[in-house]
Amino acid sequence: MNPIVRRVLTGNKLSRRLYFAVHNAYASRQMRSGARRAFKNADVLETVLAMPAAKGLVTLRTVDDLSITIRQNPSDASTIAEIFVSDCYLHKHLHLPTNPVILDVGGFVGDFALYAVKKLNAKRVIVCEPSPRNWELLLKNIADNGFQDRIEPVHKAVTDGRDVMMNINAPDDEQCMVSSYRSNGQPLTAVKGISIAELLRDHAVETVDLLKIDCEGGEFAILESTPSDVFCRIRNIVFEYHQIDGALAKLKAAKQQLRREGYALHMHRGLVFAWRS
Repeated sequence: MNPIVRRVLTGNKLSRRLYFAVHNAYASRQMRSGARRAFKNADVLETVLAMPAAKGLVTLRTVDDLSITIRQNPSDASTIAEIFVSDCYLHKHLHLPTNPVILDVGGFVGDFALYAVKKLNAKRVIVCEPSPRNWELLLKNIADNGFQDRIEPVHKAVTDGRDVMMNINAPDDEQCMVSSYRSNGQPLTAVKGISIAELLRDHAVETVDLLKIDCEGGEFAILESTPSDVFCRIRNIVFEYHQIDGALAKLKAAKQQLRREGYALHMHRGLVFAWRS
């Protein structure tokens, strides 16, 4: 959706609730219809997508034998479905090698990291997640699938390098939206930060084949603070942009910056895809 239209539709509390209710209902229906192509126990995913949030965990099993444990709420389930049913972070213009190196910013419960190893045959995935509750599930999902040798977890928030205040103790059904920009009235906690440049240095990464960013508003500061000598080592980027204060101007600036760095761009459903032109 055009970001200007989305901003109008989410401009006040009532319209925002209505927008997200309609959006989530549509997305849930679409995902339920495609779940059986991706999951052996699609009925479990369909049930969680359709039910109110509940206590406890469920384990989803993909048709190619991944095991993914999530909380029993539609937010967790729809996030997983976006990855495995919609292939949302891939685009025809992104050209990845046979065994890519991937940097996953906003790793949630390890969903895209698992996808990258299994579907993209990634030889390395450095995945960053600041929320303790998401982190616990991320580590479990890495271990349950035996990917400790290919997925390198980092328990920090990716920033411009500075520490940040985040609502990491948000309710379970809002853990997919942990942010330093939108607290939703929840208390904020200090979280260690790390920059893209520091991640590449600490993990001895020369080239990143795909940088994926989904960090609830932090994308703009991350991109703005990344220097040219780091961008030249990143071949493809996909980031989700979020409605924070000044989002339209920040999005415009981010796109201009990426074009200056030599990327071609494509926007689709709230995502920006960038690749070396």
